Amino acid sequence: MSATALGSALKLQQIINTSLRSAESAVAFIGSGTPTTSTDSLLPADIWLIATPDHAIAPVATALTESGVLRAGDIVVHCSGALSSEVLGVPTEVLRASVHPSHSFANPEASLLSFAGSACAVEGDDVATQRLMGLFSAIGGRCFTLDRQHKALYHAATVMASNNLVSLLAVSQQMLEAASVSAQESRTILQPLMQNTFSNYLKSNPVAALTGPISRGDSSTVASHLASLEQHPDWRAIYSSLGAAALGIAAQQPYASKAQLDAIARLLDRDSPHE
Repeated sequence: MSATALGSALKLQQIINTSLRSAESAVAFIGSGTPTTSTDSLLPADIWLIATPDHAIAPVATALTESGVLRAGDIVVHCSGALSSEVLGVPTEVLRASVHPSHSFANPEASLLSFAGSACAVEGDDVATQRLMGLFSAIGGRCFTLDRQHKALYHAATVMASNNLVSLLAVSQQMLEAASVSAQESRTILQPLMQNTFSNYLKSNPVAALTGPISRGDSSTVASHLASLEQHPDWRAIYSSLGAAALGIAAQQPYASKAQLDAIARLLDRDSPHE
């Protein structure tokens, strides 16, 4: 998905894929370019974008090197959020970089319309980094440089805010349905609640945005929640883990006493993994 959307935004001229049908589909979406499945047919280019799953990045870079198409000063860049440019085993005279757009590419058509404003983490060789920051800024990206040793932590943070958020919302909906709330009604409940919470968080900070039983030190309500989740250990573990994170935020608020938060911590700790 990301390769197709980025390919269209960047107007890529050569598309290589293990499936010719997929390469042709990408070219049709982009509106230009040449599809291929072999490095033997590639023509020289200034920038080579690798938008594959992480495990395939190094093999693709090796295939490019072995094809002989790379020249001194060319840029090879991948789009992994977790891996740095060091994974690219290209010749030293070839410039290496990585660019990770913090954007959900679930729908290529929608991504073309919504990409502007997306943060893009860039790291790699200095010349390549400056060139790519200009290129991705031109298509609406908000580029910033990232130290390569922090890429995995950075990516874990974006996964927490995007992929794990989807999982969390799915669990919330499942809990509502287990409480005999219809799927349609659960969305009616969750949508304004989610939007208000998200808006409050972005307009202020976690301490100002946190509300609910942990914020006010209501251990009896937390206990009733845990009891209601007794038959759903997976949901209960998620509730307890996130509740434990909320305790640190609540401790910075003026509402609950230390004794109240300690009581909640003891309730939540029963579900925490121990050695």
